[in-house]
Order: sequence, then structure tokens, then C-alpha cells
Amino acid sequence: MKPDHNEDDPFDGLSDELLSLIFSKVLDAESLCRCSAVSKRFASLIPLVDAVLLTIPPPKSKPNRGLFLNFGNSLQVTNFIAKLLQFLHQIVLPQSSVSFHSNEGSIHHFSSEVLKNFSHITSLHIQLPSHGGELGANGTGSLLKWESEFGKELESCVVLGATYFERSNKISRIPKRQDRLHESSLATDELKLRVAWMISCLFAASARHCLLKQIIADNPMMLRSLVIEDGSKQGRLRMGEDQFKELRKCVNTRRPLERTKLPAICIKLWYVPLLELPASGCVMKGATLIVIRPLNQVMKMKSDGDLLAGAFDGEEEAEALCEAVREIVKEKKPYLMEMNSF
Repeated sequence: MKPDHNEDDPFDGLSDELLSLIFSKVLDAESLCRCSAVSKRFASLIPLVDAVLLTIPPPKSKPNRGLFLNFGNSLQVTNFIAKLLQFLHQIVLPQSSVSFHSNEGSIHHFSSEVLKNFSHITSLHIQLPSHGGELGANGTGSLLKWESEFGKELESCVVLGATYFERSNKISRIPKRQDRLHESSLATDELKLRVAWMISCLFAASARHCLLKQIIADNPMMLRSLVIEDGSKQGRLRMGEDQFKELRKCVNTRRPLERTKLPAICIKLWYVPLLELPASGCVMKGATLIVIRPLNQVMKMKSDGDLLAGAFDGEEEAEALCEAVREIVKEKKPYLMEMNSF
């Protein structure tokens, strides 16, 4: 049976302004692209949507480790230096984190193809696929979260980790603070583990920043807000309007884009062997907070308090994570370290 073209289209009674408002609430880029195929009217309105969520489908081949952070076996710190050097070697190889290739094409190509359908994006949220095995995923009880800010290069990164995170209101008896202080020194193997957490998070952030450079080289976007995170919500890269403008100025579409080089950094590391979170009813073992900043920008940027105040907002367990940050900072003074550019 052929459709009756004389039937009234229920959308004809809606103004362009109202339809645009409806489309702006959809967010999902794939759904919006499908809607644009419904009619010429839809196709003319959907490119004007200013907020888009782009969900990258999982690759059929083995994903790149720079984009999808997997450090689930890092609790085994035997032969740590050898493994870390091997990891670094893999990261800087051509066709690795800077190329994002898979057998079915690249994340960069997919993103650019979808985003070219939108001409007025000011807020973009990219969600990368989760491949499983991330520290803190699949009920392992461990925890690793990170959040970074970039302009043309790294501006800050906050890492929160724990070897065990009990998400329960049944809190085991916690030793008194004065009984814990003598245990709070960081053993060599524990320090190595946390350096591994930090470096892997930085490389994951750097790889996502490089992906962003590839995307904006192909798309004339002027964003006010950007978030790139993975499906497991382990790590998140954020950028604001001024940071995005700074990055766009330095992107040269005529030259191959390279992995974003990380500058020399100043590191503050807090460590508490056993931490009770009374408000959220959780316990962390080996609780660790790391604040990373470029060494040449430390005095010019916002304070640790301002940086940490906004860290991990919007997370599913934001209450517990924010409480952990506050309690860790209260416990003791941080370790201070520096690291050369890499």
C-alpha cells in the first residue's frame, strides 16, 4: 500500500523554533543524523543544533592503548621499569597513539564524518568505547579516575586512585588518625605503582588531545565546551572556549599531526594508606591523589583548592570522589616531584 501523501504531517503544526528546541535536547549525534533523513525541513534544522554527544562505536580490532587506558594488571609491580619502558615505547611508535588506526578505519575519520553534518556546534561531548579491563572496572574493587585540562598543551591533570575502594555502608573499623600517621610513608613499590598510574593517565590524556587536533583540523568548529571521556568513565579531558581557541590557532592542517608532547611537570602526590569517607559510607585503601601542572605555569594558574574543587563533578559517584579529595588533602602534606618533558 502506498502512503497517503495527502495526510497532514503532525510536525507541520510546529514552528522551526520549537523543532530546533526539540532537536537540541536529543544530543545523540547518530539519532540526529537519522532524523535529518526524515525530511528536507529536518535536514535544514538539524545542522543548527549547538550541543552534540558523539558516541564512538567499539572497534572490531584490538583498540589502541593510548586512547583506552588499561592498567588493570598494574598491581603487579615486578619488573616495573621494564614494563613501563615498553609501554612508553609503544606509545611513541608511529601508527600507535598518534594514528588511531584500526582495520575498520579510524576514530578520527568516523568523528569527522559525523561532525561535518553539524555547522553550529558550541558544546561537544565525545564518548570513546570501553574495551574492559580498566582499573576499577568490572567489580575489581580498585579505583582509578583522572581529569585533565588542555589548551594547546597540558594545563592540569588530577588523578585519584586506590588499590581498594569499598562501596558499602558497612564500614570496617578504621584505625584512629594518630595510629595511621606512622604507616603513611610511601614504600618504593607503592610509589612505582602510583607513578605508573600517573604516566598512563597522562598518555591517555595526550592521545585524546591529539585525536581532538585531528578532528578540528577537518571541522571548522568553535567550541565553548568540550569533554572527551571513555565509556567506563575512567578518564576525562575538558576544554573551555579560551582553551579551544588557543588550540585551534596552533593546529596546522598542512603538516602531519603528532602526539601532543607533555611539558616538564610539577607533581604533588598525597597518600593515605586507609581512608574513611563517613558522608558517603565508603573506605579507600592506598588512597592517592595526584595534581599535575606544567612546571613553567605553576605560578600563573589557579590554586590547588580551585582546581580540586571542580574535579570529578558530574561523575556517577561524585559525592564519594569529592569527599575523598577533601579528606586526603586534610590528612597530610603532599610529596613533591618534578618530571622532564616527554
